[in-house]
Order: sequence, then C-alpha cells, then structure tokens
Amino acid sequence: MKFRSVVIYALIALFLAGVFLQAQGALEIRAASNTAVAGWQEMSLPGGGTVWVSTTNALASADIARVRPRTDANGQQTVGMVFTAEGARKMAQLSAAQANKPIALLLDGKVVWVPVVRSSIEKEATLSGVTPEVVRRVFASLK
Repeated sequence: MKFRSVVIYALIALFLAGVFLQAQGALEIRAASNTAVAGWQEMSLPGGGTVWVSTTNALASADIARVRPRTDANGQQTVGMVFTAEGARKMAQLSAAQANKPIALLLDGKVVWVPVVRSSIEKEATLSGVTPEVVRRVFASLK
C-alpha cells in the first residue's frame, strides 16, 4: 500500500509540474495603463519603470492562429500575428477599449512589450519596435 501511495503522489506531482511548465510559455495580451488602476497589477517594464496591467487576459496563445517573421521598412525584424476568428473579435474589442492607451504583451508572466493602440486591430497585427529576444520568445511560445 505504501508504494502505491508514493506512485500516486509522484504522478500528481508530475501532472502539476507539466501544467506549471506549460503555463510558463504562454503568451498573454492584456489591457494596461501608465497610471494606477484599482484591481490591476503593477508590473515592471523591461527597460525600467512600471505599468499597471489588467489581471484578466484579453487574448491568449490560443487566440493566435499563426505568426510570421517580417522586416519593416527600416530593416528591423518584426512579428506578423494573425488571429483566429475568436481572437480577432477579442482584439477588436480590446483595441477599441484601449484606443490611444497601452496594451501589454506578457511572456512567461512578465511584461515584454507595451505598445499604445493607435488604431483598430482586428484580424492581423504587427509587433514592431521589439527586441530580437522578444521576437524569438514570441515565436518559441507559439510553436
């Protein structure tokens, strides 16, 4: 009986570790603010400073159909992101709600990019102004 209990506990631990590791690679897109918002989480920015981020995901990895490497007019690497039908609906809602306000891109639970929404975003978006490391991590998280 004792050996069976140890095996059951080991299987539960492996299952929980797998869930934890899978969540670590998740990409999330959330509403953000440069000023404090009640109920939102204050998070560190990659280059220093802080941003307040909604605790609710507006979009997740499952809302992204595919990503493509792109190069902008200045020769900088960017990421083209195509959303699923549901993801496009969610992004349209988020971009309307956050017009001229920031949104946060999180990888592994950390803010990696905070652009300001300048226009309506629906089926497709381009991540520009991100570091090559963020580009690599976005591709890795969505494979």
